Amino acid sequence: MTSALIPREEYAALERCVYLNQASLGLVPRRSTKSMVDFLVEVAQYGNVRLSDAAEERILNHLRESAAGLFEAPVRSVAVVGGASEALGQLAILAGKAGGEVLLVATDFPSVTYPWLVAHERFGTVIRWVEDSPEQDLTTALVDGIQSGTTAVCFSAVQFATGSLVDVVEVVRRAHSVGARAIVDVTQMAGAMAVSQRSWTADALVCSGYKWLSTHGGVALLVVADELLQGVPPIVGWKGTQHPFQFDPTTLALATDARRFELSTIAYSSAAGLSSSIELLSGVGFAALTGHARALAHELVAATSPHGWTPFRDLDAPGASHHIVSLRHPALGAAAIQARLAAEHQIVVSSRGGGIRVSLHAYNDSSDIEALADAIDKAGR
Repeated sequence: MTSALIPREEYAALERCVYLNQASLGLVPRRSTKSMVDFLVEVAQYGNVRLSDAAEERILNHLRESAAGLFEAPVRSVAVVGGASEALGQLAILAGKAGGEVLLVATDFPSVTYPWLVAHERFGTVIRWVEDSPEQDLTTALVDGIQSGTTAVCFSAVQFATGSLVDVVEVVRRAHSVGARAIVDVTQMAGAMAVSQRSWTADALVCSGYKWLSTHGGVALLVVADELLQGVPPIVGWKGTQHPFQFDPTTLALATDARRFELSTIAYSSAAGLSSSIELLSGVGFAALTGHARALAHELVAATSPHGWTPFRDLDAPGASHHIVSLRHPALGAAAIQARLAAEHQIVVSSRGGGIRVSLHAYNDSSDIEALADAIDKAGR
């Protein structure tokens, strides 16, 4: 039996349902929710009585430091932004404005690909696609797809629909060998597995806060390599200057670090929750989180395979993550089964890319797997 790594009492939803859906709208632990509520009481109710301009200028410093530890990156490389789409859009303009050729995954999350479709229209950027297929390791497909004319590769380290896992080191190495930039979305990885900019040396990492990192929407993290700090971001906001509260409208004095990518006032309450959740998850340890998901994923496949469900990718394959498992059935439709699981059994999963997507986090345990296996059998009859 696999036990939860974080007390289940931290999550109110678990009192009334089985939640296997962190990859969609992630549950936020009570302690992080308290951090958010405390901030709102202090600031929303009192404004500048309790938050001075000087304090607001420093308000994200702790989160930047926590994120630097999370991503094994220098603090100077970390920006706190309003959303992953915001960061990905900025990066696509930076890397695509000269045209060139970008390599993308055809079934990646739209936030990763849409900015490049716009780059194609605006700058003539050539787009080439690779497929996430169970017959081929996605890492191999990306490495083989990078050619001498490739100027950028942009992909999710863990694919949202299938859970396919990319060896980021290998893809970045290949990209840099041809002079291409590597932009990596770690939204479906960070908080469930270790992330290391130090080892990966990617040109940029992007991560939403409201999934595995367990906060509310309105905050995301961006890590940029030093080369990208030399130019002016495509979009500049008042918070991107070295001293934003000097309010000098006639002189552009951008921050010398990644803060130059920060635009404006964001959801500070969500940022407070994110700091709390990073502390909680880091305390558990990412090796422990990865091992926990691995154990539950194997229990999941063993319990559901007798009912005809198989994973998109074999769990022991190098290209499989364990915290996102996409179950497929040869005769049953995923959307219909997902709806019945929710309506009849209070089990929350997602239907994505033709499969039942089961996402496993630190609060899940073997009882959740047993409940899902029983319900998926009944729902399929």
